[in-house]
Amino acid sequence: MSRLFIVNPHSARVSKKESVLSSLSEQADTPLIQLDPFDKLPDAVVQAAVDGVDHVFIEGGDGTVQGVLSEFLKQAERFETFPSFTIVSGGMTNQVAKNIGLKRSKRRHVKAALNTPLKETQTPLLEVVTSDGQSYAGFVFSTGAIPQVTRYTTSELHRKGIGGSLAVLGGILKGMRGDDEALMKVTPLNIHNVFEGQHLGTVVTTLPSLILGLDPFWHGTTNTTQGPLRTTWVDGKYKHLARNILGIWMGRKHKDRSENGFHSGQYETLDYDYGGDIVLDGEFLSIPSGKFTVRSTRLVTFLR
Repeated sequence: MSRLFIVNPHSARVSKKESVLSSLSEQADTPLIQLDPFDKLPDAVVQAAVDGVDHVFIEGGDGTVQGVLSEFLKQAERFETFPSFTIVSGGMTNQVAKNIGLKRSKRRHVKAALNTPLKETQTPLLEVVTSDGQSYAGFVFSTGAIPQVTRYTTSELHRKGIGGSLAVLGGILKGMRGDDEALMKVTPLNIHNVFEGQHLGTVVTTLPSLILGLDPFWHGTTNTTQGPLRTTWVDGKYKHLARNILGIWMGRKHKDRSENGFHSGQYETLDYDYGGDIVLDGEFLSIPSGKFTVRSTRLVTFLR
């Protein structure tokens, strides 16, 4: 097995503490790529294909994981065997790592993982493809109020040193109050053949669950297909926001919440026409045309 370590030294946790992968690289006889600057990544992926790398460790936050996996998927045809990936949490929130990465990221745990058979998980990523051909891969996509909560979390809570699950919880609770016009602004949305009108927010993922046990998806009556895109949206006429979110959080997914403006389904693709804020794995995307498609990528193997 040919391994490669990729580290973003500017990720929140890595920048404050020593990089675990950097400290293990020489001992593990594994090449190390420091993404400083990040734009050295494309050439690093080309070299990984030449070297026959089949297992990549990524240390960084959700944005780092998104960027690295996007580049590998973009250059997938260069690889005779597409690599598997192991994620070491190194950012502020680390939602992806908590779902499909190593459960623990201290040096002794990562060192043990280098010498132990790891559990295999296969899942596609989301791919956001714009009308002009740009493509972004990630795990959690959102529109509407959710990006506003994301902005509040990063600008207010992270700035105060509150990170991880506490920051996510703080943002959720702030939004659930429902009395902040900046966070709870409804915006027009058109998801072709799915929904058109004013909406509070949408969230789409291929992950088996989201952070803090909040998994806001259920088998609704909105469609008959069972595609890989688990999708929930809240329309502009929503009612009882806190009550419904808490009910979903507690696992009460059998209840039809459409009368309160909550809808959920699973789709193969979603064609958007939307001019508001868009976030993929905590990173804001700029799509000036407002026209894009969300679909799934090939299956990717994660070892944890």
